[in-house]
Amino acid sequence: MNIDNPEIYDLIAKSFSGQLTEEEQITLNEWKLADRYNLAEYNDYTDIWNHSNHLAMLSEIDMPKSLDATRKKAGIDRRQIGWFKIFAQIAAILVLALLFSSLYNLFLVPKPYQRAEAIVYQQVKATYGTQSRVDLADGTIVYLNSGSALRFPATFNGQKNRNVELSGEGYFTVTKNSEQPFVVDIHKLQIEVHGTTFNVDAYPGNSAFKIALVEGSIRLEQKADNSEIELMDMKPNQVATYNLSENKLSLKNEDDLTKYTAWTEGKIIFSNDPVSTVLQKLGNWYNVDIEVADRKLRKYRFTGTFIDEPLEQVLNILNLTSDMRYQVIPAQKQADNSYSKRKIILKSN
Repeated sequence: MNIDNPEIYDLIAKSFSGQLTEEEQITLNEWKLADRYNLAEYNDYTDIWNHSNHLAMLSEIDMPKSLDATRKKAGIDRRQIGWFKIFAQIAAILVLALLFSSLYNLFLVPKPYQRAEAIVYQQVKATYGTQSRVDLADGTIVYLNSGSALRFPATFNGQKNRNVELSGEGYFTVTKNSEQPFVVDIHKLQIEVHGTTFNVDAYPGNSAFKIALVEGSIRLEQKADNSEIELMDMKPNQVATYNLSENKLSLKNEDDLTKYTAWTEGKIIFSNDPVSTVLQKLGNWYNVDIEVADRKLRKYRFTGTFIDEPLEQVLNILNLTSDMRYQVIPAQKQADNSYSKRKIILKSN
């Protein structure tokens, strides 16, 4: 419990009624992330709040007055009702017993075990240098970039959420279903969607993941101790960047998202991008390892559009626009008869 910040409980109460400002939401998120006990305490308050919606307020009953009215309507003589008082007391006890039994069964008794049907998963992978389209059972369409993979259930029937797992880059057009949110799992982050178009760049070797929202709205959450922590909500033309090593999430507005989505048309677009971004995209697109042998090359930034160009032609163009030369090391046969990736070494002229 964070006793140094008593105002946090006012923020928790306001969060249940949706009255938090953006600054207050950030404060609450930081408090939840600061300590796992804070998160557990917040979840306890959430459970109490959710359960309170199922309870109906009982109005106070004037038993003597009600019994007297019943007697008058039934024509019962007051002198002959000794047995009736006993009956009324027994009835009242039975009503209270029934009430408490119902509440106990609602909140405390474990639900009967129901055998869940086994979920059958499928996986689609786009080979390097190509793109693949995946049509999911709910009508959602996913395009996978070079070397990317999507794991998903054959059907979403009977599931609380429509959960899929992405490794690499994917462009999603999600079918709207407010009763069954669509959730994309990318390592430590989850993207909750209801009906939206967005791009996710989350290759395993990247230093950062990027989520670009084209239309609709999405919520980013972080998995922690079998629960989710809400991090931020995104609006169209916003790009979120999650730095894996620093565990930090940032957000910026973009007037044009073309460079994030052009790969679906076979294009690679650079727009004043640092060399680290350029090399990551080229490495993923052409399935090569690229090494920068000279640190001063890291200061360069590049702008350009490439459409189905061979890797050597792209490198030649980069060479013409900067003080850079490259060396190609061919793939090597491994002990298990597989081949390593080609390696590109960048040096200064």
